[in-house]
Amino acid sequence: MDLVKTLRRRIGAGHTALGTFVVELRTPTVARFLQQGGFDFMLIDTEHGQFDASEVSAHIRAGKRWGVCPLVRVSGPERGEIMRALDDGAEGIMVPMCDSADDAERAVEFSKYPPLGQRGAHFARPHTEFAPPDDLGAYMERANRELLTIVQIETSAAVERVDEIAAVAGVDMLYMGPGDLSVALGVPGQVTHPQVLAAAAEIGKACQKHGKIAGSHFTHPEALPELHKRGVRFVGFGAVVRMVQQSVINAGAAARKALESS
Repeated sequence: MDLVKTLRRRIGAGHTALGTFVVELRTPTVARFLQQGGFDFMLIDTEHGQFDASEVSAHIRAGKRWGVCPLVRVSGPERGEIMRALDDGAEGIMVPMCDSADDAERAVEFSKYPPLGQRGAHFARPHTEFAPPDDLGAYMERANRELLTIVQIETSAAVERVDEIAAVAGVDMLYMGPGDLSVALGVPGQVTHPQVLAAAAEIGKACQKHGKIAGSHFTHPEALPELHKRGVRFVGFGAVVRMVQQSVINAGAAARKALESS
């Protein structure tokens, strides 16, 4: 849990934690590239990604090895998915499409140990390096305090209930998905539309009121100053597969241009 502790300290000091989503790319080498790029965290995406359990585990281990905090986005507030991700050593989970306090409470129930939740206790797993802690109570208390439970606000229903969602004990962060939110608000793809910005303001207000971390996705670096101004301290920049794709396109274009001019 050292990486998420560092992440929390960075956010607590007023800095912004920078990460990205890992989807499609199955090689755990991705974590090394992210470390070289200065990323603080990686979100292993099992909502949209077709990773099997061993691939998720490999990404988590690689993130820990290279100092890039490994988090897992699950497909929903489902007990087995959340438990396996955390037992594999993920230092937090993200639950998409959290539309109500009930959804948020289920995310907490499955990700936190008692008394906050009902996470199953199994200590011969990677999250404890296969060694049961000397003091189980202290370990569980620390896990509840440090591991991140993140809920995504992506629909108009979620925005309407954002204050109730943010009030749920055990939720650590509200993360805005501008793309899905723009679709839900009837302005698909227009992430700077006044309706989307107004929703972002409501999310930020709820986070501030209830002491939660405000997070957001973004795809253009020029959006960062505005997000920071709005109190966002956890940002997910696109996806690694897009970065690889663009790098290949740029490299190919540069090589082709050099060939044509020779």
